[in-house]
Amino acid sequence: MKISVLTIVRGRKTHLHNQLKGLLQSNVPPSQWVIVGMNEDVSVDLPADAPFSVKTARVDGNGTQLPLAEARNLAASLCETAGMVFLDVDCIPSPTMIAHFQSALRKDDGLWMGNARYLPLGAAREGWQMADIQKLAVNHPLQPTLNPGELMPSKHYELFWSLCFAISKLGFEKVGGFDDSFDGYGGEDTDFAFAARQAGIPFGFVGATAYHQHHSVCKPPLNHFNAIVRNAIRFHQKWNVWPMGSWLEAFAELELVRFDPEANELMILEEPTHQMVQQAETLSPAGF
Repeated sequence: MKISVLTIVRGRKTHLHNQLKGLLQSNVPPSQWVIVGMNEDVSVDLPADAPFSVKTARVDGNGTQLPLAEARNLAASLCETAGMVFLDVDCIPSPTMIAHFQSALRKDDGLWMGNARYLPLGAAREGWQMADIQKLAVNHPLQPTLNPGELMPSKHYELFWSLCFAISKLGFEKVGGFDDSFDGYGGEDTDFAFAARQAGIPFGFVGATAYHQHHSVCKPPLNHFNAIVRNAIRFHQKWNVWPMGSWLEAFAELELVRFDPEANELMILEEPTHQMVQQAETLSPAGF
């Protein structure tokens, strides 16, 4: 099965360049690299001897939220291969990532989540070498630790993240793609996984490693406050389950929302201030 890598991006030009550097070191290169810019044009200069082609496109949102779901769906529509690997722009693929995803899809045509390992600040500075970042990367504590290429089928679809995953083009179409009624950040990943479960598509983890480049994060993600609340309500209406519970509870502790999952209630009480957002920003050593 031929594989394409699909990436959506807003800004992060250095991260995109580092992803290209990783793709060029793949033991099994992709057939195609599809890049969709969100609210911006995107271009990449491939070396003349690159073993894959690149296709770029652009999607514009409403000017206030990134059109994440729409961008991923556009990337999938432009993909010309039977297998697809969605790779976050922050991720540098390991040399064996594509081969392990390819093997997983051949064994079981399902939804396979890769192993994103996190890099400390400065690990992917100019001139980085693959051997160095492999030594510095650490596993995320909420994800299983797998050997290279190891497969772990799972019924826990709620653990799916879109950072690094593979699915066949046919499987993606069976799911129906990402639901673009989820506007902006939060909820669209879990919704996609729940739709895959509803469509009868098996889920699992695979030891297909990508290295996540460091960037600051908000804990809790107050920088996405309105989108998270809006998308949580949309998700609950659709699935009768509250997603992102820890974030909603953190918002409630800050008295920004009233959240009562038993009463099916979520209501904004107050918007976070700019100072609150700044205080929530952190440069954690592991980048998560």
